Amino acid sequence: MTDAGGSQRATHELARTNGRALLVDGVEWRVYELPAGMYDRRGPSTLVFESHDIFRRIRRYPADWRSLSDDALYAVSLNT
Repeated sequence: MTDAGGSQRATHELARTNGRALLVDGVEWRVYELPAGMYDRRGPSTLVFESHDIFRRIRRYPADWRSLSDDALYAVSLNT
């Protein structure tokens, strides 16, 4: 029997590892893409912005988010 919770944690950790790190106004952010259904079954994959105190999940984001500048990528997190 598969441990669904363990599988989700592994997927989440892999996504975090393959994400990007940003430093904006002295705050360190980790940005990564989670597949659909990870925490929300309502739609497609989400782009996660995670800092020590804040967690943002963005549903509409550019496909080329990895190639955006740090400032442009952070701006995506503000356009909810």
